Amino acid sequence: MPISLFFPVDAVYAAAHAIHNIIQDECGTDPFYFCDELKPAPLGPQLLKYLRNVSFIGRQGTEIRFNADGDAFGSYNIYQYQRHPDGKYDYIQIGTWKEMLEMNLSKLQWKDVDDTPKSVCSDPCPSGHIKNYQDQCCWVCVSCREDAYVYNDTCRSCSPGYGPNANKTGCVKIKALILEWLNPWVLVPVVFSSIGILSTLFTIAVFIRYNKTPVIMASGRELCYVLLCGVLCCYSMSFVILAKPSVETCAVMRVGLGLCLSVCYSAIFTKTNRISRIFNRGVKTIKRPIYTSPISQVVIALGIVSIQLIGGIVWLVIERPDIREIYPYPLTAVLTCRVSTFSLVMSLVYNMILIIMCTWYAFKTRKIPENFNEAKYIGFTMYSTCIVWLAFLPIYFGTNNDYTIQIVSMCMCLNISATVALGCLFTPKVYLVLFQPYKNVRQGNGCQIGGADRNRPAYSMRFTGPKSQTMQSVTSNSKSSPRLGPKHANGDPSNVRNPSVVESSVS
Repeated sequence: MPISLFFPVDAVYAAAHAIHNIIQDECGTDPFYFCDELKPAPLGPQLLKYLRNVSFIGRQGTEIRFNADGDAFGSYNIYQYQRHPDGKYDYIQIGTWKEMLEMNLSKLQWKDVDDTPKSVCSDPCPSGHIKNYQDQCCWVCVSCREDAYVYNDTCRSCSPGYGPNANKTGCVKIKALILEWLNPWVLVPVVFSSIGILSTLFTIAVFIRYNKTPVIMASGRELCYVLLCGVLCCYSMSFVILAKPSVETCAVMRVGLGLCLSVCYSAIFTKTNRISRIFNRGVKTIKRPIYTSPISQVVIALGIVSIQLIGGIVWLVIERPDIREIYPYPLTAVLTCRVSTFSLVMSLVYNMILIIMCTWYAFKTRKIPENFNEAKYIGFTMYSTCIVWLAFLPIYFGTNNDYTIQIVSMCMCLNISATVALGCLFTPKVYLVLFQPYKNVRQGNGCQIGGADRNRPAYSMRFTGPKSQTMQSVTSNSKSSPRLGPKHANGDPSNVRNPSVVESSVS
């Protein structure tokens, strides 16, 4: 029978099976007959219901059945027209379709190729890409942003602090970054601070060892020790700033950052203010200015520092220290202290005022007697400090999105400020005490330095002639300076003048 007749035959058999099933259900099977209930013929709706439920094997050996819509389930054989080895051509079955496709790819033959050629309009998109349809069936794969994931063939951005997972199907928490101690950005300020701490401790040791010598006494020992403590704190603050943020380190940084600077500049301010008052007063009268004794100077400096300390403590009470994460870039989280830029600036305003006042007094005292070298060193220190801070401010506030540069620039600003003070104000004294001891003598002291300097004449310290008597009269009660020479038998002081107590340096 031709294949074209299989379908009409199967249709007749389907109707026959449906009628057979109706007779069985309505009339029974013993005996099987067409009963009066179905005469003259089964109703159409009833026959259609049974027809949709028939199931039998058709003429082609396939199952014949229908779905709820009355359509027959497809059953197809798939053939390929192939050439046989003997040169003849024929159809070869390579697969079937019975509710799903089944292919025997080993039977397929392709011209000039061994692999099965692709028959698709577009390849599936890789992870992290979405389909941008060009028509109903074809598309172009478009990559999502680095901080986005794929959801229902659309790109969705992750929340701050989160990033897409490896498959770009969801978001995961990003690990917050902190500055590692072996980071090259961190090593530079750490090494700088370590060298500065060792240098400061060495300077303190030299001052303690030669505490009673003229050069150290004439430099205002008490304020020098206050200033050295401030320099040491500035160097030490780098380790606090670079440490992993915590509530404790954040509290220390907020108080210590302004406090260490105020210790340095309060000492310099007190020193320059004293110099200015003494020399300005000495021109008009020989009466001693008030609050020029060493103890008074220390009390004034500590009073200036206490203002910064009280402000820092009040700030801690109002805004409790804490840590937070900031997100300067996508997929970047940085752990830092919770402090606003405005609050940080306000904590440094007091020190900015001190720096300006110190610079002003250093400028005012620039024309004091030539042999008063320390005033010039103070002036150079403050001019350099102003340059450092003028460079720091735009760097810090101009790099809001680069946490590393901000932190490192703050550490280097503290280190350089401390180094300028240490180098300009203390290096000349330490050098003189250690390498030029023959200059570290009182005026008129005839004692010679042993060793190779035995034949060297005693060094005489130079002072201003016309005003030295005024300077001695207004500062004669200071404990930080050598006293006047011995008196003669008649009670008059010796003609040999001793060094002035106004923080003189040896020229």
